[in-house]
Amino acid sequence: MPELTFISDGQKGIIDGVRRKFPNSCHAFCMRHLTESIGREFKNSRLVHLLWKAAYATTSIAFKEKMAEIEEASPDAAKWIQQFPPAQWALAYFEGTRYGHLSSNIEEFNRWILEARELPIIQVIEQIQSKLMSEFEDRRMKSSSWFSVLAPAAETRMLEAISRASTYQVLRSDEVEFEVISSERSDIVNIGKHSCSCRDWQLYGIPCSHAVAALMSCRKDVYSFTEKCFTVANYRETYAEEIHPIPRKIEWKKIGEAPIPMDEDAQVVRPPKFRRPPGRPEKKRICLEDLNREKHTVHCSRCNQTGHYKTTCKAEVMKSIEQF
Repeated sequence: MPELTFISDGQKGIIDGVRRKFPNSCHAFCMRHLTESIGREFKNSRLVHLLWKAAYATTSIAFKEKMAEIEEASPDAAKWIQQFPPAQWALAYFEGTRYGHLSSNIEEFNRWILEARELPIIQVIEQIQSKLMSEFEDRRMKSSSWFSVLAPAAETRMLEAISRASTYQVLRSDEVEFEVISSERSDIVNIGKHSCSCRDWQLYGIPCSHAVAALMSCRKDVYSFTEKCFTVANYRETYAEEIHPIPRKIEWKKIGEAPIPMDEDAQVVRPPKFRRPPGRPEKKRICLEDLNREKHTVHCSRCNQTGHYKTTCKAEVMKSIEQF
């Protein structure tokens, strides 16, 4: 089985489930949930921006610089972030392969099936099936007009790298190792290991500008050093399988069972009787920030003690009893 990477909002049930069912996989926290949490906790948009910068940092040095900026802006926020290990959300320390994806995008999926979410389970499945069937066809049609080697987003990234690579100086060490010098820095590229000291190649699966410069200097095809998942051919293969329409419910049958004749009475299994309580059903959702938020401590303005309010304070009552 190929190496798997899961991205979630970090709820305990998901963490335990992934660890139990996929012990060899890597699990990352969704940065969208994490940044929304810190935004609600500290009401500071600059902290959100800096946290994204820290997450996208490709080296430990760049990561530490951004974390230092966060601590300078808010020591409390820096302390709050420490409860989430960098290996679970920062690119610089993540051990798995996530190709630059930092968010799970599950909210987009929830909005996508918004109309179906409140339906019974069979109707939910039918709605999702219909949407996926249309989505697969749309993507097949869209990709049929692509004539590049890579899918559009990856192709754009590659062309930008090729453009920047033309300004670099390349020094060759041996068959696979190169030093690439730009106006800002010097990087070491190993085309045999598909690695660069800037770590972009390893993290995104597409040769960075330094790697492109090294590959072009020895007349290598830069596209052959790109992960296959970014190619148009792979994209088309992903959506090549058709999703067939679901027949009417009366035509359903078990595997290996002969179809039920239309004129034969079928046994109807109805759901158990259930009395719905009045009012709108309450939706209980557990959020990441609720699990990690400290409980609010109430404070009495009369006796300066914690655990109660002024209206329930018994200090005056006890004082009156003592005087009596």
